[in-house]
Amino acid sequence: MKLKILLDNNAAEGFESVHGFSVLIESDKKILFDVGPNELFAKNAKKLGEDFSDIDTVVLSHGHWDHGNGLIYLTDKELILHPDCFITRHRKRNNTHVGLSTSKDELSKNFRIKESKKPLWISDSILFLGEIPRSNDFESKESPFLLPDGSPDFVPDDSAVTITSNKGLVVISGCAHSGICNTVEYAKKVSGVNTVYAVIGGFHLKEIDELTMKTIEYLKSENIEILGPTHCTSFKVRDEFAKHFDLLELAAGVVLEL
Repeated sequence: MKLKILLDNNAAEGFESVHGFSVLIESDKKILFDVGPNELFAKNAKKLGEDFSDIDTVVLSHGHWDHGNGLIYLTDKELILHPDCFITRHRKRNNTHVGLSTSKDELSKNFRIKESKKPLWISDSILFLGEIPRSNDFESKESPFLLPDGSPDFVPDDSAVTITSNKGLVVISGCAHSGICNTVEYAKKVSGVNTVYAVIGGFHLKEIDELTMKTIEYLKSENIEILGPTHCTSFKVRDEFAKHFDLLELAAGVVLEL
């Protein structure tokens, strides 16, 4: 299995960064997971020798601009996502729009859209989780986002992908608005694999608080060998994680072989 980080908040030498996330997944099928906010994912991919001509499936983790606005730079692919990815949403703090800039109708012109709230096997090893239940008592209890009627937006469309390997599950999240622990638990349930080998992606943890410490406690209990919190995980939280785990240093341009 190979993971190529095409876009992240940080970049390796020779690559470009922006607030966003995108990763090319190579297992028994090659897919693109998230595309960031602009064309940089494609520019960085080109530097890694990738032009997406050999992939036919794109997966969107959730309907936020920093993960999906780059879709306008792709065409003629299957696009797998949760149906709520297209809802209108704003940031509570300053009312800025945080949803996708392109409508479902517009994207339908360039993609074969497949919406699913339920888990969906993309290949024998790659699984789209669909809607992730908020099952524990500490994650996804507050939200910085609002729906048009002023109610909290808990990002019900937040999803992830898992890859089954001979070492266990590899879980890749975009932002983990549903909670990275909820995500891992659901991945185990729907895949039928109880051993989690790696967890990589955005964890959406900002402060050294009860949420972060309970997350660390849970991930330690799972005996996860490889951990790569990035994108929307703050540096101080990553520093706290580093006290408990050997962390991957992820950035745009990094290639992982697992």
